[in-house]
Amino acid sequence: MAKYEVFMKNFRIIALFFALFALVLAGCSSDDGGSTSDGNYTSNPEVVEVLGSCIGFLKAEKWDEAVQCYDNAYDKDNNDPSAIIYSTLANLAKISIDPKVVALIKDNFGFKKYPNKLNALFSDSWFEDYDDESLPSIETPNWIKGEGSAYSTAFGADAWALSLIANLIDKNTSGLNSLMDEVVDGVFGASYNKAAERIKKLESRQNARISLDPYFIEQLDLEDLFDEYDKIGWAEVNVVTSAMLLMKASLEWVQSYNLDNNLNPVKYTWKDDIDDILNHFKAMEANDLPFNNNFFKARSGKMANSKADFIKAIEGLQASYTSIQNSDLYSGKAKESYKTINSGFSEMLKAIKNGSKFYIPEDDPTEINSWPTKDGNDVAATIDFGNFFTEGYLSLQNIFETEGGKPLFYMHGEKLTKANYEDFIDYGDNLELKLNISHIKGLIGSDEIDEFKFLDIDLDGDAAKVLFEKYY
Repeated sequence: MAKYEVFMKNFRIIALFFALFALVLAGCSSDDGGSTSDGNYTSNPEVVEVLGSCIGFLKAEKWDEAVQCYDNAYDKDNNDPSAIIYSTLANLAKISIDPKVVALIKDNFGFKKYPNKLNALFSDSWFEDYDDESLPSIETPNWIKGEGSAYSTAFGADAWALSLIANLIDKNTSGLNSLMDEVVDGVFGASYNKAAERIKKLESRQNARISLDPYFIEQLDLEDLFDEYDKIGWAEVNVVTSAMLLMKASLEWVQSYNLDNNLNPVKYTWKDDIDDILNHFKAMEANDLPFNNNFFKARSGKMANSKADFIKAIEGLQASYTSIQNSDLYSGKAKESYKTINSGFSEMLKAIKNGSKFYIPEDDPTEINSWPTKDGNDVAATIDFGNFFTEGYLSLQNIFETEGGKPLFYMHGEKLTKANYEDFIDYGDNLELKLNISHIKGLIGSDEIDEFKFLDIDLDGDAAKVLFEKYY
């Protein structure tokens, strides 16, 4: 297995763990018949009438009016399960047409064909094909184009990736802190908070379930979650809001690291010409290079937000699962599926709250009888959540070996110094950085990490000399 694949393996397990759990819960909606109420409530005729009128706004693609219509149904009777569920889902979908979100997507990422449509943010219906890969349609800044540019010879997904990088540089020349802050604040702002608060009203009435109008499902692109035959209630909609909170917590974790750096020096036509690249590299100021500035150091106070939202999100997902397990409204198949994953979330919560280790099973979590709670042959790796949520734990000065805050460079396993760097570089091979393995293993416990003692940064010759001289 290639080193990159080994390194990513443990992260993929965690990502799959979250995704599986959320999707399974979302798929646990009941399809039995019966009343849409909880036996103690009859739908308010005025609510039914208002909800019926909302479809007309959806058909006319009057998105703001449609969301307001569902809010009007909620205002008619804020205890009506139909009003609560429809207005909750409509407000989640409204995030996609928030002017701040639309501006972010179109201007900062270059996705100019992003449709101002309900739930577009969480849909791929507006994506285009790039060599058999479905990706958002993107506009390319003119400054990376031109004869001899790397972009002119790139195709498909490779060209798309260059365009995305160029857009991020073009609109965020001082770095990505502001962009990350705007994404978190924009996507998880007033509409999300309104939806999360509303669905709580049904937590004590977990038998109150409704069937969604098929046109509502289609227009909000909810087919992957629900269909018209499903009966959904608090448990299912709470999965959606909790999964979104988990997304927010993950973004907040990234947000806790300083992503600001002067990007103006790399805003030029990228030519596939080593001399051109080297000349631009030489012109860069030393302070614009990582290690010489605050890039990827901790942003004070941000990590605490991430930890709090991780806990809240996982507790929300567990609450939905527990509701399904304890209810006689769901099939035995739904109850039995992935029950080990629920115990895994219990172990994860314990590890996050106590700042201790979480054990990742070697085998598929859906096919094991119990979640591992200690090291053994059934454990693929461990994550120390105490260190995971420590501010700046993965700062560059921590994960690489440094001296006076500057990176140590190696070649052929030998440390480079002012006295020997030219001889080593002239001898050949690429420049390397040395990883602080013991520090990294303090976060991810895996013997495979030992394979990453040195990180090849793919620079040799004059380029390697210039980089070394920027630091020493």
